[in-house]
This record gives sequence, structure tokens and C-alpha cells, in this order.
Amino acid sequence: MNRLHQLIWAGLVTAVLTIVGIALFAEFRRTELPVLSQIRPFVLTNQLGQVVTPETLRGKVVVANVIFSRCPTQCHQLSRQMGRLQEKIGSETRLISLTADPLFDSPEVLKQYGQRYGTDPARWWFLTGPKAEVYRVAEKDLLFSVMDTGEANPRLEDRFIHSGTFVLLDRQGRMRAVVPGEEPDSERRILNLARQLERETNL
Repeated sequence: MNRLHQLIWAGLVTAVLTIVGIALFAEFRRTELPVLSQIRPFVLTNQLGQVVTPETLRGKVVVANVIFSRCPTQCHQLSRQMGRLQEKIGSETRLISLTADPLFDSPEVLKQYGQRYGTDPARWWFLTGPKAEVYRVAEKDLLFSVMDTGEANPRLEDRFIHSGTFVLLDRQGRMRAVVPGEEPDSERRILNLARQLERETNL
């Protein structure tokens, strides 16, 4: 009888675990993130002077935003948020900040800017390059709003207008999520989304 009871209990446990597994898998499928856009070929440069292309990023989850080094307001908050994410993000995720002011923001300028926020260049890159290329990637592929209002505008906060959002790319360079930086729980959401994308294996 004891043997029979053991078999019954083993069968029940197996059935419960199977049901839980199916439920978790179904929940994952229901919450799978959509593909919002696909990154096209580009050539930019990071703060170390290294060339960065989509192939450089392939295999990594990416969290990206837009800043510029002379920004007197919003960019400080966005970069502080990135700095906190850097401390918590997994090794399979890279942080990327594109500059809205590439004519001024050379790799050396961005390197100095990043040092103010404790940047680890193995995890967080600042990207610059030809203005048309930077803006194309930012606007067309990452769906940021970025605008240069012209040199006649004396106020830097009004000269370069850009999104205060974060976007997440999967390991294939596909944009999968957008998180407004001003949301109270934005950093928690970004971390959770990055971990979800890290778990995906469909390279």
C-alpha cells in the first residue's frame, strides 16, 4: 500500500508541475513583447573611439536613450537613471546613449561626460558620428524624437529637443519596448524588460 501511495503522490506532483509549467509558458507567450522596428546598418563611434555597428551589438540586449553633453537640464536625469541601471543590469545587456549634438560631442567629449556619471565603458557606450547618421538611427530605427532647432537659438535646452524615453532592443537588434523616463517606476520596468529579453533564445 505504501508503494501505491508513493506512486499516486508522485503522479499528482508530476501532474501539478506539468500544469504549472504549461501555465507559465502560456503566460510568457501572452506577454511576449512585440517587434516595433528593426535596426538597419549603421556606423557610429563610441567614447573610446571604437567603431560600433549593429554587428557589434548583436547578441546583446540593448537599453538606449538620447542625451547631449551640454544639456543643462533633462539629460542629467536621464544619465543618472542610466548610471543606476548600470549597477543593476545583467551582463547580457549593454547601455547606449546617442548624442543629439554630434557636431560638438566628439568621443573625447562624451568620454569626459560619461565619467561624471561613473560610466563603465564595458557596459555603457556613448555614440556619436556624422549628424545625418546619428539622427537617422535615433529617429528612424529607434523611434526617438530628436530636433536641432538651429544655431540662432541661444538656449541650449531649446536648441536640441529630444525624447526622454528609453528603448529596448533584443539580441537581434529589434526594438521591442519603450519606457518613458519620467515614469516613477521606469527603472524597475526597464530592468524587468531587459531580463525578459535576456531570457529569449531565438537568435
